[in-house]
Amino acid sequence: MVQVLKYTLEAGLIFCIFQFFFNQVYCSLCYNKWNRIFLIFSCFASYLLPFIQIEYFENGVVNLPKFEIVNIVNNGGVDVITVNKEKTFRTMAENFFDSKFFDISVEILFAVYVAGVFIKLLAFFLSLKKTLKLKRNPLITTLDNNIKVFETKLNTVAFSFFKNIFLGVKAKQLSKEEISVVFEHEKQHISGKHTLDLICFSLFSALQWFNPAVKKAKENSRLVCENIADNTAGKDGGMTQYSMLILKLGISNNAKQTKKNKDFKQGFLVRRIAGLFNMDSDKVRKIRFISSLPVILTFFIAYVMIKGMFLKTNSGLEMPVQGKVKITSEFFEDKIYSASDGNIFKVRHLQTDFYTLKNQNVYSPFDAKVLKKEKNLISLKDSCGLTVVLGGFDVFDFQPDSIPKGVIIGKTTGELMFIKTYKNSLAVDPKKIFNFDK
Repeated sequence: MVQVLKYTLEAGLIFCIFQFFFNQVYCSLCYNKWNRIFLIFSCFASYLLPFIQIEYFENGVVNLPKFEIVNIVNNGGVDVITVNKEKTFRTMAENFFDSKFFDISVEILFAVYVAGVFIKLLAFFLSLKKTLKLKRNPLITTLDNNIKVFETKLNTVAFSFFKNIFLGVKAKQLSKEEISVVFEHEKQHISGKHTLDLICFSLFSALQWFNPAVKKAKENSRLVCENIADNTAGKDGGMTQYSMLILKLGISNNAKQTKKNKDFKQGFLVRRIAGLFNMDSDKVRKIRFISSLPVILTFFIAYVMIKGMFLKTNSGLEMPVQGKVKITSEFFEDKIYSASDGNIFKVRHLQTDFYTLKNQNVYSPFDAKVLKKEKNLISLKDSCGLTVVLGGFDVFDFQPDSIPKGVIIGKTTGELMFIKTYKNSLAVDPKKIFNFDK
């Protein structure tokens, strides 16, 4: 549940970044065909990009509780783990992240999120069902490319859904010439498959119902699709006459719901009409659009790099122990185990335990600052925020607080050793830092 929430939040953050660039840069360029592609791409990319260094969120809990495992019994292929709770050391933060309050809070948030998604999806499918039912209304005519026109009692002029056009009661107020223009406009929506945009953003808004950027993105998508249809439908009758028709229909739609809709006051019609009179050629707008792409590309590269600072690993580092090692217990987080006595244990093992031969040299894995040094334990930190804790060996008595890479710092005893790794205080699997298969 935690990972789903974190993944969803990161996807929402990336989508907000996409929309920021669209509103600040691309929207004003009025290159509608590419704007449309960019908006749809942002929906899919926001859920794909988190997979780049997604470990940043997976290891986002600092200093989780360390349980001492006192016995492991294999029961039918399942490890049954007994935990010595008396030897569990916790800070206030650790107590919070392992508390019932934290678990309940996550469950409540997850339940609220799922409920929101369910309500949004339910509303979408009910609306879809309602729209499909409109095909039962009287068929007025069939246009070219098998486009069917239906009469409805809806309080609107017209709208299209896939290869169907639905005329509302307000269409009766228009002349034949105006109806033909409306048909041409809706035919552009059909040929451009703009219904897919509507479905895409409806589903995306269900997944991101809490994200305020989604509402603005849906408006931008609607505007882009309208501009694409307007620029084609308005060529035959003249842009000025066509803009007057848009204004007439817009005022008619807002006459009885000005305060509720505020479509005209918010500038949607103004932006739509302004898109008809953009003086730049398609070639100029295309060049401006392409030239602005490196900006957002650079931003996302920086985003990934900054994100990687929290968990950038050097899996090529050699183990700081001479000879081969045999891992006995892997690093893991939040595993649930059922003991033979019926008790359930949630265990986190934030270190890797291993054996090696006796009297093997133990080295400093990098140029390091000594944070802590005891008889059988040492903690080292490099200049990039990577901290390594090695234990279970005889540590030499040396004075310097800083030691260079490769310096021998102790000897193995043949007993069980362990290694812990942290990146900027975040627990990291040592296998992502060191090569155990040497």
